[in-house]
Amino acid sequence: MSRNKYVNKIGYIENRHLPSLRNVQGGHYVYIREYDKATGKCVVNTITSLEDRNGYKVNRLKQVKLGNVYSIPKKDINLPLWSGVSCNPIRNVDINKIQGLNRVKVKKRHRFFINKFLGRNRYD
Repeated sequence: MSRNKYVNKIGYIENRHLPSLRNVQGGHYVYIREYDKATGKCVVNTITSLEDRNGYKVNRLKQVKLGNVYSIPKKDINLPLWSGVSCNPIRNVDINKIQGLNRVKVKKRHRFFINKFLGRNRYD
């Protein structure tokens, strides 16, 4: 699988288009790890907020402690709240459903870690 214009980009997708979150309202920013040009499907990791306007979300901080979420400092990603990347990749996401590609940027050092260590599921 070769690198292309979608890999390592962040976009927004509604939860109804994510296979594991179909019944949850709202949406998520997703980090595109892999893209299969033949099928138009990709492997993504969801980006979740670790805080809200009232403070930290205790349940999500527990997930960081357990290693299920990789936290990214606010200065390294241009999102308004402290965020983290889920370690569980979601497969078979249609690339056409992802909106606003590349509006959110993350520093290169985090891209390396996400690609190398967070979920080793691949299209093979």
